[in-house]
Amino acid sequence: MDPLEHASVPSLIYLALSGEPTLAGLTALALGAVFPDLDALAEEHRSYLHSLLPFLPVLLLGLHLGGPILLFALGWGSHLFLDFFTGVIPLVYPLSRRGWGLLIIIAGPRNFRIKIKLIERYPDKRHDYRVDISGGFALAVLTILTAIIRLH
Repeated sequence: MDPLEHASVPSLIYLALSGEPTLAGLTALALGAVFPDLDALAEEHRSYLHSLLPFLPVLLLGLHLGGPILLFALGWGSHLFLDFFTGVIPLVYPLSRRGWGLLIIIAGPRNFRIKIKLIERYPDKRHDYRVDISGGFALAVLTILTAIIRLH
């Protein structure tokens, strides 16, 4: 997923479900949602910041303190959840580089079937980091318009 999609999905959920969404809350959530991709600057993308080892203490701190820290952690968690369906997540990196993900394939309409497969492999080595935002652009525009309406 691209950063716009990662920021937009939890932001739309927050805007839809929060009784009184705030710009500070929305900002913390969106920043948390794109934060894990900073590990693209390391040797492997989906490494340190896609692991539960740094995420869980931040989540526990957020649960204790609430507010923007909790929303940042929830954004981070949404990133890990979404990436689980688009590749592998190394749950205890750097203790183990092995990652897991879920592949869901729907075939049809003839011989309609749904195939769900657990993927286990290592994250890909980093190459030149390229972000294609064309897929997430429309979703980001929808999120911005929703935020304008809800935060007004």
